Amino acid sequence: MSLKFPADFEKCVKNGGRVRTINPKKGEYLHVCYDKAGSHSGEVKTKQEASEVTAYLSGFGYVEKDGEMAKASETQLKRLMPQIELNEKNFSSKNPTSEIEVLHAGEWEHPQYGMISITEEDIDKFIASFNNKVRKVDIAVDQEHEPDKGAAGWYKSLRKVFEDGKIKLKAVIEWTKLGTQLIKDGIFKYFSADLDFEYEDQETHERFENVLLGGALTNRPYFKSLAPVALSENMYAGFTSRTLKGGEKNMTKDELKAKLAEDAEFALPEDASDEDKNAYEEAKAELAKEAEEKAEADKKTQEEADAAAKAEADKVIASEKFILKADHVKEMNELKSRLGVAESKLRFKEISEEVAGYVFSESNPSGTILPKNKKVAVDLLLAATPKVATLFAEFVKGLPVVSAKLFTELGGDGGKDQTKVEKQKEAVEAVIKEYKTMKYSEALKIASRQKPELFK
Repeated sequence: MSLKFPADFEKCVKNGGRVRTINPKKGEYLHVCYDKAGSHSGEVKTKQEASEVTAYLSGFGYVEKDGEMAKASETQLKRLMPQIELNEKNFSSKNPTSEIEVLHAGEWEHPQYGMISITEEDIDKFIASFNNKVRKVDIAVDQEHEPDKGAAGWYKSLRKVFEDGKIKLKAVIEWTKLGTQLIKDGIFKYFSADLDFEYEDQETHERFENVLLGGALTNRPYFKSLAPVALSENMYAGFTSRTLKGGEKNMTKDELKAKLAEDAEFALPEDASDEDKNAYEEAKAELAKEAEEKAEADKKTQEEADAAAKAEADKVIASEKFILKADHVKEMNELKSRLGVAESKLRFKEISEEVAGYVFSESNPSGTILPKNKKVAVDLLLAATPKVATLFAEFVKGLPVVSAKLFTELGGDGGKDQTKVEKQKEAVEAVIKEYKTMKYSEALKIASRQKPELFK
């Protein structure tokens, strides 16, 4: 069949809106597209036609997500799986807390999501959402992305580092008894993270960018280009290229300075060589000297800025002594004029907002004034005395809501028509309550299909 859709629905789909399928009545399927402007209904379809609509959406890159169709590029991107090697040799069950690499900035070609790009800004947002507790719960590491199997570990903190020429996101993980055993027994050897670039809070429906959902022990990581990081009771085991062990390549003084500048608590392992320890002490001494010199320079700069500010203030004070009384009067008059304009603008804004609360619209179905009468109402209140304004507000609140006129003509016989109107409104409100963000007019269409006997 040749599919046809209302223009606003088709535009919503092409712009990447979320699509939900609802059933106005048995055997009917209605696709509704949601975007920033609201909801846009398609046409009522049969089951066979509805499946063709799904195929049509797939052609635009839509995939199934939580009972809805959404653009694949906008669905949550899970299982970014860096190749994080879990090595029992460097893992201690006595203190099972490790810092591991979660991901690093770069670009990858994913078979489902297409080109994936992670920037330093993305990493900053992951850290911010974690620190702000966007998820409202502790973040767990599970087995093969299956939370029901129990937590193998818990995220304690995140930080951004620059290592091996890459900007990385690292996490401190506190492993549970279960996770420790799985690693010691070699059940799992790799780690991968669960991420969502467009996370929606299921309670408040508030949306957040770049949220860490969790992580998993796995044996099938997708991204194998990321550097392996061995677990260790030493939280700095991520420095795998230079471990400061005897017989291996030592870190230079400049590398130690960079590490200390990044983390003042960084310390060498107990078995570090004398050469390492000497370089470490030199790095600390140089950093302390540089910090002292910077403090002195900052102090001098601040003193110069304070002196310049004081000199400028003295000039202003001296010049003010010669200002004539007439100049003061002129300035006061100009100030009063500006205040008068500001007060008028503020009063106009307050009255406009008050009248908007009385005007019927899709978002305010209980309004008692038609949109075309809004300007007259604003002009009336601007010219009214406080007493007249109060009487006007009481009068408007006593008017019947405009939405009632959508269901019956004015001048009906009262009781019977009013009961029918109330039932019609209840039906529409029930649809709005079920689909939340749906426009009033869209809800009216669906209610009329569900209960046609009310709208005859």
